[in-house]
Amino acid sequence: MQLVFEKTWDATLSEQQKLAFIQQYATKEPIIDEFTASPILIKRKRHGGIVATVFLQNNRSTHLAIRDTNVYVVNELGEVIAQETFSLSLDIPPYAATPWSFVFLPGQVLVNSEPTDEWKVEVK
Repeated sequence: MQLVFEKTWDATLSEQQKLAFIQQYATKEPIIDEFTASPILIKRKRHGGIVATVFLQNNRSTHLAIRDTNVYVVNELGEVIAQETFSLSLDIPPYAATPWSFVFLPGQVLVNSEPTDEWKVEVK
């Protein structure tokens, strides 16, 4: 599976930043599902929001178009910590992954706790 950068990310990230994503992606376990969002970093912002940066992985033989999608940050107990519907125009090629960040404003955060490595991001 190859790593591809969305146009804006490709134009904005330095070569060093791209290399860091590529190296981190190389350490990820292969996916079995047709689609998954593998967390890279989930962190709380100073103002109370959350930023969840993930690898969106398409393990299908066809392009994956992500448009209006519900995104949830879920803790290790399965509790929803934050949720939002995002309007995107993102296309992921077959058997590829792309890094993406979802920004949750404070009003979209339901539980005031610090992220752990066990938190997940669900994209539906």
